[in-house]
Amino acid sequence: MHRASRYRLYPNQTQEREFARLCGAGRFVYNELLADQIREYGRFEAGEAEKPGFSEFDFGKRYVRLKAKEGNEWLRELSATVVRGTGAFPLGAAFAHFSRRIREGKCGKPAGFPRFKAKSRSRESFTIPEAVKVQKKRLWVPKVGWIRMNRKAASRTRGADPWDGGKARVAVVFRELDKWYASVLWEVPDPDWRWHGGVCGIDRNSENLGGSWGGETKLIRIPYERILKYEARARHYQWRASRRKWTELKNDAGEPVRTKSGKGVWEPTNRRRRLQQRAAKAKRKAAEIRKDFSHQASADLARRFGHLVLEVLDVQAMRRSARGTKDKPGRCVKAKAALNRKMAQSSCMGMVDRFRQYKAWDMIKVPARNTSRACAECGHVEADNRKEQARFKCLACGHTDNADANAARNILNLGLNRLLAGGAPVTGRGRDNEAEAFFMECLVETASDPSTMSWNYRGSPPDFTKS
Repeated sequence: MHRASRYRLYPNQTQEREFARLCGAGRFVYNELLADQIREYGRFEAGEAEKPGFSEFDFGKRYVRLKAKEGNEWLRELSATVVRGTGAFPLGAAFAHFSRRIREGKCGKPAGFPRFKAKSRSRESFTIPEAVKVQKKRLWVPKVGWIRMNRKAASRTRGADPWDGGKARVAVVFRELDKWYASVLWEVPDPDWRWHGGVCGIDRNSENLGGSWGGETKLIRIPYERILKYEARARHYQWRASRRKWTELKNDAGEPVRTKSGKGVWEPTNRRRRLQQRAAKAKRKAAEIRKDFSHQASADLARRFGHLVLEVLDVQAMRRSARGTKDKPGRCVKAKAALNRKMAQSSCMGMVDRFRQYKAWDMIKVPARNTSRACAECGHVEADNRKEQARFKCLACGHTDNADANAARNILNLGLNRLLAGGAPVTGRGRDNEAEAFFMECLVETASDPSTMSWNYRGSPPDFTKS
C-alpha cells in the first residue's frame, strides 16, 4: 500500500533561493518542451514529419538536448533528477491524457493541448522522483542539502517514518502561503489488523456523523463552530481587502506597463496583498480543521469495524440551488441556500466517504431512500415522522429518538440484510468472492446470540447454526 504524509520544512535563505530556482527551472522546462511538442505535432498534421513521441522517456531525452543548448547553462547547476521529474515527466502524463481524449472523442470538439504553466497560476513546487532520503528531522534535496523538518516528524522509534517498515518513494516540495511543505509518499506493508465481524451503519449530514452498531448509537460531532470562526475571519479580511486600492504597475524606468491592447496593468497595493494573505490563512485553517476531522473519524471507524455501511449520496446534486427558472421558480429558496452554505462550510460528507474508501476493509453502499423517514423499530415510513430537524417520532408506534441515530440504525439494517442475503459489498481493497465468503463466515461466527441482535431482517431468518 501507499500512504502520504505531509511535513513542514524550515529552509534557510540560501535554501529558499535554491527552492525558487528549482520551481522556476521545472516550469521553464515544461513550457519549452510543450512549445516544441506543439510545433512538431503541427508538422505531423501537415504531413511534413512523423508523429512525435510523448512518453516520459521521450521528454527525458528532449530535456537533455534542451539543457545542452547555448544559453541554458544555468540548468546544469541544478539537479537533473529533480528538474526532469518536475518538468519533463509531468508533461508525458499530460500528453497521455491528451492522446486519450483524442481517442475517446467524448467532448464533441477537438481536444486541446495541455496548458502552459504560469507563475501566477501554477503552484510553486518541485518533485524528487527517486532516492528520497528522510531522517528524523531532515529531508535531503539533491544539490541543496539537508532541510530541517518540523518536530512532529521526529520519533524515538521510527524517525520520520509514520509506519513501521515504510520506504519513502517520492517527495513533492511545494510552497503554500510563504511556507514550504513536503508531501512524502511511503510504500508501507499491509496493516496486520485482527479481523472482526463488526458492522457499523453511518449516517452523514452537515452537523454530525451518526453511527450504529450492536444495539448502540453514537453521534460524532463535526467541529462546526471552529470552522465558522475562521470562515468569518476570512470574510472580514476579504471585506477589508476590498476597501484597499490597486496601483499601476511600472517598469524599471518608471513608465506604466501596457498590454498589447494598450491597457494598463494594475497590481494590488501592499496593504491589499497583506489582507488577502490573512484571508487565505484563515481559509486554510478552516480547511485543515475539516480535513483533520475527516481523517480521524474515518480512521477510527475503519479500525473498529470490519464492514462500514454508508448510504449513496450525490453531494454535488444535494448542493444545487433551488432557485429554479423564470417560468418555474423554486420554493424555499432562502432556506435551501442556507442549507447549501452550511454543507459547503462543513464539507465533511464527501470527504469522509473518500477517506473511508481506502482505509476501510469493506464498504457497503445502500440506497438512501426513506432512511430518514422510516422507523428503526417498526419500519413505518411517513414524512411526518420527522417534522423537526433533530428529532424523530414515529406516528405508528411512538418511538422517539435522535433523527440521525434513527437513520444510522436504518442504514445498518439495510447493510446487514445485504450481507446476509449474499450481496457483494463495495470493497476498497478489491477482494474476490472467495475471500468475501470467508469473511461472511467470520461474521456469522461472531454472532453469539442472534436473538438479541438489534437489527431487523426482512425475509426468512438466517440459520446461524450452520457455519
